[in-house]
Amino acid sequence: MGAGQTIQLALQGLVFLAWAGMMFRTLFLLRRRAVVETGNVIPGPGQFLTQVGRWLRSPEDRSARVTLFVLTAVLVVMTLTAAFLGSPGS
Repeated sequence: MGAGQTIQLALQGLVFLAWAGMMFRTLFLLRRRAVVETGNVIPGPGQFLTQVGRWLRSPEDRSARVTLFVLTAVLVVMTLTAAFLGSPGS
């Protein structure tokens, strides 16, 4: 593995860590909102979908939503770039 591939892999790992952090933060936020709204300790899947819809439309969640979508796009592009432009010997 060359130096370029090592750097690319390290950057991809950092982007993945940021993406995973944002995703967990979002999932915990959705669960917290569902618990507050329903009073149930374990809200059902219907309530989860309701909270996702609200999160997708909510103006106060716009920054987190844009960040998560950008990280997702960057991760997909980096993965496809590594897959299609990787060295033929690896």
